[in-house]
Amino acid sequence: MNRRIKRNRAVPIHMTMPPSLLDEIDSILSHKMSRSNWIRGACEMKLEKGVTEVTDLTNKQLVNILRNRHNYDGPAEAILKSLLEILAE
Repeated sequence: MNRRIKRNRAVPIHMTMPPSLLDEIDSILSHKMSRSNWIRGACEMKLEKGVTEVTDLTNKQLVNILRNRHNYDGPAEAILKSLLEILAE
């Protein structure tokens, strides 16, 4: 009898990373959590088109996000407008 092979089975890979990064990941995980599942989830989040990391945005985009996040009045709005003008130069 032939078994059906799963199309999306997990494939073991070898990857290197700095020990400090591995320590940081391990500090987030509890002892019952899977490091592989956490790294897989991080990769899936990075590949999703709807998710953008802050490091992928320009300074101007970040300031505009702040301006659109709340209805700023007074000094906060003036500071953000000034920052946008500086970044536009």
